[in-house]
Amino acid sequence: MELFVQAHGDRVDGLPGGLYRYREGSLEPLGEQVVDRRHVIAINQGVFDRSSFGVSAVSRAIDAWRHYIVLGTLLHRLQRVPGIGLMSSGYSSRSGHPLPASLRLDDLLTRAGVPAAPASYFFVGGPISAEQAEHEGMNEDAVHTKGPAEMIRDDAAQFLPDYMVPARVVVVDRLPVTANGKTDLRATALLPEVATSGNTAARVEPETPTERWLAAEWGRLLGYEEVSTQDEFFSSGGNSLHSVALVNRVNRRFGTRLPLQTVFDTPMLADLAACIDGGAPGAASRMVRLNAEGPDTQVFAWPGLGGYPMNLRALALGFGGELSVTGVQAYGVNAGESPHATIRRMAEADIAEIRRTQPTGPYTLWGYSFGARVAFEAAWQLEQAGEKVENLLLICPGNPHVRTEDGRRWGREASFANPVYVTILHSVFAGTVHGPAVDACLRETADEDSFVAFVHRRMPALDEGTIRRITKVVAATYEFEYTFRELRERRIEAPVTIFKARGDDYSFLENSSGYSAEPPRVICLAGDHYDVLKENGVGELTARIRGLDAFL
Repeated sequence: MELFVQAHGDRVDGLPGGLYRYREGSLEPLGEQVVDRRHVIAINQGVFDRSSFGVSAVSRAIDAWRHYIVLGTLLHRLQRVPGIGLMSSGYSSRSGHPLPASLRLDDLLTRAGVPAAPASYFFVGGPISAEQAEHEGMNEDAVHTKGPAEMIRDDAAQFLPDYMVPARVVVVDRLPVTANGKTDLRATALLPEVATSGNTAARVEPETPTERWLAAEWGRLLGYEEVSTQDEFFSSGGNSLHSVALVNRVNRRFGTRLPLQTVFDTPMLADLAACIDGGAPGAASRMVRLNAEGPDTQVFAWPGLGGYPMNLRALALGFGGELSVTGVQAYGVNAGESPHATIRRMAEADIAEIRRTQPTGPYTLWGYSFGARVAFEAAWQLEQAGEKVENLLLICPGNPHVRTEDGRRWGREASFANPVYVTILHSVFAGTVHGPAVDACLRETADEDSFVAFVHRRMPALDEGTIRRITKVVAATYEFEYTFRELRERRIEAPVTIFKARGDDYSFLENSSGYSAEPPRVICLAGDHYDVLKENGVGELTARIRGLDAFL
């Protein structure tokens, strides 16, 4: 038996990318080339993208009949190694039809002067948490494969704006049709696969008037019947836009003033109904829990322009069970709030909220896009107050390239006559700066009212009041920049890591120096400014964060 290990880029600490032979407890370099993504079977190519390393197991058994017994036994042993998740992604074949991964391995071994493999398995791997190891579903490890519904949704996310990506994909054998051959929508809605949420827990019938009303609205919004009081909103197919729509309907129906983050805080129907029956809340926290309760390690993360942390949830879910990620929602998003006038004041108010959750350091702070500026300011203010900031991660702090000629003419002016501003403002809701929707928005927008009306027509789940409040937050913060003098006054002792998206301009920090005790680590991402937070692209970012020394 021989083992060959390949490191994927810089994802294995201390091991350069390339192929190695394992011999007597050490790794012998064989070359820079490896089994690549294209050599892996199609359904597992997404797995390859998320993996940190690959392992090729080669049987050298004398008896040919023992080859696959030996390989299977080894794979079983390796899968029992704590903290590592593995996924088989290619193998040789006794039928004479080996998979491409096996052929590629033979080619690499031959080039290195090593005999080709009589029989081989290739599998990829990555780190996993204890919670993931115990999971019995498809999310059991860092490199799990995806089913047809996940793959369809990922493909849709490649070319549809966020608000058009289906919240839930259901695969059925066939669609019922009417007598004239058209799809029977009523019969389709009654299919068992469609009528249930996909939750495996026993259904608990809604009992109180609030639970019954909420179950009906919940079902209409997410497109299934038989809603249980134990259903969890996001596990049932809900997304951030759905949650905003549900909160707005609740407030209209019951006369409450629940904040937009209510569904994040109480995602189970029974708990949400109890929250409604509890009456109007007091001053709501702007700290939005983005993943399940995790260990003591707490991360506070600022979203981009607009200040609503909806686009950070996919990133946070990638660290479920490892980090507790809390989004810092901008003051001004909830009804009755007005945006702060400066970054300094924004950070002061946010720190006050953070300290209600975590009174003392050390703190871990992340900031995405515009939120990177607020996170930087908050880190500086915390250190000035004598607190320790453990790590500062600035994700895509530069601006995406948008309409270069218009940018030169208008600069950073927050005006509806500025095509760059309108494009960026639209991206806050749609998650893209390209496509026919952007062009239509530019044609139809003349002022705030026309912009709000346009977004509401495209995203009816968002009420006009919410769209207008987020628009005002963007208008108040779009022109925020550090002056040269302000940046020179700030020096961060915490280690700083900058994640730079493909195609982004230089950030507010990259033409400066002296703002951190140690030079920042700059990591370039293959994804663009928006894709790095989407479900089909966030895996790259989570893998890079896991690769940081501070995460280990």
